Amino acid sequence: EPPTGGKLRVQARIQLPDVTGAAAKGYWPAFWALGSPFRGNYWNWPGVGELDIMENVQGLDTDWATMHCGTSPGGPCNETTGIGGSTPCPGATCQAGFHTYAMEWDRSAGPEQIRFSVDGTVFHTVRADQVDATTWANATRHGYFVILDVAMGGGFPGAFGGGPDGGTEPGHPMTVDYVQVLTSGGGGGGTTPPPTGHRDAYSPVQAESYDSQSGVSTETATDSGGGQDIGSLANGDWALYQGVDFGSAGARQFYARVASGAANGVSGLVEVRLDSRGDAPVGSFAVGSTGGWQSWHTVPANIGAVSGTHDVYLTFTSGQPADFVNVNWFDFGH
Repeated sequence: EPPTGGKLRVQARIQLPDVTGAAAKGYWPAFWALGSPFRGNYWNWPGVGELDIMENVQGLDTDWATMHCGTSPGGPCNETTGIGGSTPCPGATCQAGFHTYAMEWDRSAGPEQIRFSVDGTVFHTVRADQVDATTWANATRHGYFVILDVAMGGGFPGAFGGGPDGGTEPGHPMTVDYVQVLTSGGGGGGTTPPPTGHRDAYSPVQAESYDSQSGVSTETATDSGGGQDIGSLANGDWALYQGVDFGSAGARQFYARVASGAANGVSGLVEVRLDSRGDAPVGSFAVGSTGGWQSWHTVPANIGAVSGTHDVYLTFTSGQPADFVNVNWFDFGH
């Protein structure tokens, strides 16, 4: 998701499976992204949004780009077709050479829009004013996760002759040179950078001000005070906050501002570790659904007495693979 007033660009340099004609029947390579609320639910498509940056079928020299949203069938986004466009690959065919496929999501000026390009040339744009405000918000006010895959058969190849069949030639991969995610711009209410010097353990630490992370995305928060939160948090994800000063008196309480729209049966632990992710947590609390990914609650937890200055890791542990929590801020108490 782009920062408030900024842009998000997701791109990859890819050569599609080098197979054409009857031998390519059924091939369906794709570079795409799904709205993060899909994880753990699986019944909320297309409302949570899908951005198909590149799709190709049957070895054709065509790049399709599509936004899926709203309701299916039909609805404001013409599902299951979606709001799409297509173009031939410039120069070498999509199968014969590498091309750069990109999506730029722009919040820097109204109306908000999502542009799709190949080798730097935009060929399809979807604007917020093409659908109603609720449909757009449901599809865009959260993070996304990126997928690259080669499917065989399905509805899209079915629209162009079907397959695979006995003439399909297996074993042709999609070759990916790189995948890149970039953000730019944004103003007030955006991401808080890591501070210089020590952090005060007893004042709110903005979750998006991490010094390092794995598996974390940032998104606009509707909590009081605005700003951003960290989201798409699932088992194994973590964020590091360096130089947190607990003083000499010792902290015994941990508080975190959290929200969750996790499905029934999906929950996990928010854990606090000091100085190393490999050390045991000094405290934790369990969290399941709070009623929505922007339905915020402050949750306390007891911790072992902590004094001095430490690097603080927030780690996220769950028995399920689905996202289970967003975090806006955290702090400590005596």
